[in-house]
Amino acid sequence: MGDSLADPVVVTMIAYFALTLAVGLWYGRGAGEGYVEFTLAGRNLSLPVYLMTYFATFTGGGLTMGIAQQAFVEGISAQWYAMTQGLAWMTMTLFIGFIYSFEVVSVPELLGRVYGDYTKYFAGLFTVAGQVALTAGQTIGMASVLSVVTGIDLNTAFWVSVAVFVGLTAYGGMNTVAYTDTLHGVVIIVGMIVAIPLAVSSVGGVGAITADVPTGHTNWLGVGIVQIGTWYLMYVTVAGAQQQMLQRTWSARSRKVAMFGTFLAGTIIVGYGILTAAAGMIANAQGAEIESSMAFAWTITNTLPDAFAGLLLAAAVSSVITGADSFLLAGATSFINDLYIPLRGGRDTLTDAHLVLTTRLTIVGFGVGAALIAFSGIEIIVINTLGMGIMSVLFAGLVMMLWDGTVREAGLPGFVAGGLVFVIWEFGLGSPEFFGEGQVEPAVPATLAAIVTIWAISVTYDGERFDNDEIRDHASRDMDRLTAGDVTDVADDD
Repeated sequence: MGDSLADPVVVTMIAYFALTLAVGLWYGRGAGEGYVEFTLAGRNLSLPVYLMTYFATFTGGGLTMGIAQQAFVEGISAQWYAMTQGLAWMTMTLFIGFIYSFEVVSVPELLGRVYGDYTKYFAGLFTVAGQVALTAGQTIGMASVLSVVTGIDLNTAFWVSVAVFVGLTAYGGMNTVAYTDTLHGVVIIVGMIVAIPLAVSSVGGVGAITADVPTGHTNWLGVGIVQIGTWYLMYVTVAGAQQQMLQRTWSARSRKVAMFGTFLAGTIIVGYGILTAAAGMIANAQGAEIESSMAFAWTITNTLPDAFAGLLLAAAVSSVITGADSFLLAGATSFINDLYIPLRGGRDTLTDAHLVLTTRLTIVGFGVGAALIAFSGIEIIVINTLGMGIMSVLFAGLVMMLWDGTVREAGLPGFVAGGLVFVIWEFGLGSPEFFGEGQVEPAVPATLAAIVTIWAISVTYDGERFDNDEIRDHASRDMDRLTAGDVTDVADDD
């Protein structure tokens, strides 16, 4: 371990993590002043910060190391995992503007205002389960990379990384998460734009790489047209309904910031996957004898100067942490907002200071719980898949708000129907492939089933219709009262 600490790569990573802590502590220092300040950064994120936190949430685990891993195994077509996500973000820009106009804290809260309390509780339970499972999935990934690169034993790396992201999230809430995301996003974007061309050049250029990888690795459509299309549709539902994304939307300073920031983040992500896929291709072409999950780290450490490699690896690992803290904050926010507050009799019965403290304690509890789940080796893929699937199905309820014929009573049956289709498609049919062109992601038929169910009930049942303007007005009044509570509590404390 002593030799590891003298390694320039390790030294650079340690320095970068220290900088991350400093940024997180500095920008999170006022988070305890109010519930809206803590969970939504006071609804005041500027365009650059919004753009980077939106980008960084999915960058580290999936779009950087995940795509490099898939490209190492399957080839350049793995980049579609990022490109379809970016295109989905760009497509959803106008819908994001619509959703932003409702001043709420969580997706289940908005659904509850539209479809009733039982729908809110249903959505809240699955949102919490999905976010905690996603958090658990992220913790093992960042610990593995830290352990391999630095030489620290896996147990130590695991608990150090958990302590960092849980502690920072509980300390500063959305402010800390968003500003550390900004640091990681800027470093990794600039770093990748510089690093990958250098790495390609150092191994002999594009021609040398394509000559040394298996033939199928150069097929840009290798994953299949069906897979590409359903990835895109799946990420439309992620952008449009999942708490970790929309919590950022409601944290933006204005509707224009939310819309433009989402579009710009999508634009960057469209090209980002090509860079990370190239890293996986390089490792394969060089005959690296590694676990596929280490393809990105191998390429960076073996083709770039040590200090540069350390900086980029630190930013990539930190971006995994930003995914973990984003999922963790989203899960805790939904638990407090959609389950705890109703059980305690509503917001009027709870002080702002109490809500912030309880949210912080929930973050710690969920973070440690997710870490124990991941560390124990318990299979979390089923919970993860179910949680993500139900969260995607919630998109049906939001999109049906655009039709004035939707009735309130249709929401919960629609989500149940979508959930059942998801379970059957994923666990009964095994997400079948079509025409040899890839799988149809279960979120796609599930969301379609939910939309059809909501529509069918609405046209056949004479139920209660809702008015978006009325819901918007009620949500705005509640947000104003909650924000005023922030100020009152601070004044009282003074």
